[in-house]
Amino acid sequence: MGRAIVTRALMMLTLVTALVGAGGAIAQQAPMQSLEGLPARPPVNPDVDPYPFDPFLSLRSYLRQRLPAGWWARDPSYEAGAFAVVVHIPESWRGNPTSAMLRLCPEPSSTLWERIQVVELRPFYRQSPWPAATCRR
Repeated sequence: MGRAIVTRALMMLTLVTALVGAGGAIAQQAPMQSLEGLPARPPVNPDVDPYPFDPFLSLRSYLRQRLPAGWWARDPSYEAGAFAVVVHIPESWRGNPTSAMLRLCPEPSSTLWERIQVVELRPFYRQSPWPAATCRR
């Protein structure tokens, strides 16, 4: 009886060794696959910028950081060669809305001026539009 158990154990060990060895040989013989055929990503041209400049997003981000509490701006639009943004000023604010727009103009060293030439900030205060401030490089 003891001899049958040992024989059976040796046969199982031989079988396992053969299967593992064969699997290793198959894995070593499998050809290496390239990433070309994957549908997840289109090929990237190195001459094209993968992160293109979005002037609308850049202006929104700039104003979101700079507007005082309670102020808000509409989405920028592109009109007659300039980017225009309507800035809503709360009723409780006191001052000249047009001069307030001049203070919101991007500084000359701002990265916005690398791709944007003109920004027109149009104040909307006390339920009416006011004269716009034109920001230039």
